[in-house]
Amino acid sequence: MWWCDMKNQYMRLFSFLFGLAFIISGVLFTFTRVYKDAKAKEKEEETVIVEEIEKNFEPFEEKYEEINSFRDSFVDEIAEGTSFYTNLTDSYDDLMEKFESYETQLTELDNNSSYLKENCGKRYSSSSANKSCNNYYIYLEKTVNLFIGDVKFFSKKVEDYNKWIVEENKSEFIKEKYKELEEYKSSKYTEYVDLNKDDTYLGMNAD
Repeated sequence: MWWCDMKNQYMRLFSFLFGLAFIISGVLFTFTRVYKDAKAKEKEEETVIVEEIEKNFEPFEEKYEEINSFRDSFVDEIAEGTSFYTNLTDSYDDLMEKFESYETQLTELDNNSSYLKENCGKRYSSSSANKSCNNYYIYLEKTVNLFIGDVKFFSKKVEDYNKWIVEENKSEFIKEKYKELEEYKSSKYTEYVDLNKDDTYLGMNAD
């Protein structure tokens, strides 16, 4: 009978649609489960990273405060030692040693913050971690730029001194000729940096 054929067709269509719905629901369930698992794993990984950021930022901040304290007294020594050309000849060796110590501290600050450097390039759900990362960029950028500025200031004083002695050495009244001094050269920190990419160079124009 024709209605029997129609009934069979409806049954086959119903079975097909039911099977299709079952497959789709299975796929959706699997996708949802995978998505939730992935989000849970991502959250766990972020928790570990956030904890490590906090753990690494603390000694970094302590080192930053140490080098900042060192610079506070050193810039006074630079200013005094370069105030007169004769002062520069007397203080030159000490200032050069202090610059080496200054750069060593900066290198340690930079090298010991490798974890922050690798993991602070994104935003986290933790405001504390984001704050630590923001301060990391600010502190390191400022310290590097201050160091470069201090070196440039000292080098300019040495350059002026070397120009001055050219004329002084021509004098017949001095018993001992002035010797030319070398500028302090850093092997790594020579260009101002903008680590947080905000188009400003913290510490660049500091006095």
